[in-house]
Amino acid sequence: MGKFIKVIKTGIDVSKVTKQLRKNPADWNHQKTEEGVRSLVDEHGFDDLPVSNLQLTIGAVQKKEDFVGDSELNVNTPAYKRHTEILKLIKEEFGDKEIYRCGFLALPVDEYVGAHIDEGTYYKTKDRYHLSIVGEYQYFTGCDTIIVKPGTLFWFDNKQPHGAVNIAEETRITFVFDVAHSSTNPQHEID
Repeated sequence: MGKFIKVIKTGIDVSKVTKQLRKNPADWNHQKTEEGVRSLVDEHGFDDLPVSNLQLTIGAVQKKEDFVGDSELNVNTPAYKRHTEILKLIKEEFGDKEIYRCGFLALPVDEYVGAHIDEGTYYKTKDRYHLSIVGEYQYFTGCDTIIVKPGTLFWFDNKQPHGAVNIAEETRITFVFDVAHSSTNPQHEID
């Protein structure tokens, strides 16, 4: 494994998660219509990309001109209560650690998210993870790259340039989430 990406676990059964996603299709992109909140996608300036999002917990700002990357405020969306299976899976891996900003990101066939760095004071104390739900994609961080299959949980250094390319013949869905940085987080245990 590389320095900037570490696979924590593979073969996680995500079938109950996909069932809840199919049951609640109206939850996708709902946050773009809410006043005073920004999604993981908006926060990085991806409004013009074909990425869809379904946020469970989002960063919030008190004033519209404030940068969400510098805010520690997190708000659960209405979708949080409808997507319990993903939260159960994360709890199995992380125990009682608090999950901060989190949500699903969908990337259509043949699309990509270009290299970017998550900026702001919020990220200085958080570790970021993906749990792949649907589709296969290439993920890169710094000089590391991996091919990700459904059921793969990995950590990556989001303070380095990172991005994704959908290499499957279906829309890629991944769950992105943050946990407070700690030496007991899984990526440190596999060194």
